[in-house]
Amino acid sequence: MSEEIKEKVLGFFQEKSKGEKKKFYIKDVVKGLPSEDRHAIQAAVKELLDDGTLRYWSSGSTTYLMLAEFFPKE
Repeated sequence: MSEEIKEKVLGFFQEKSKGEKKKFYIKDVVKGLPSEDRHAIQAAVKELLDDGTLRYWSSGSTTYLMLAEFFPKE
């Protein structure tokens, strides 16, 4: 996995999370990085989930991705 792709994915989340919206679908990330391969983005997201940088958030019917720092405290 390319560190460059992981940095771009992380940059996407950091930039987009500055506004009101904090939760994103994987398809939002793919659209936000059109010059990158979809499979490479998915692999980078998986690694960022595995290391705790990103977290899944579920409403019960929909699952989103978000930066761990914005994840609601339990």
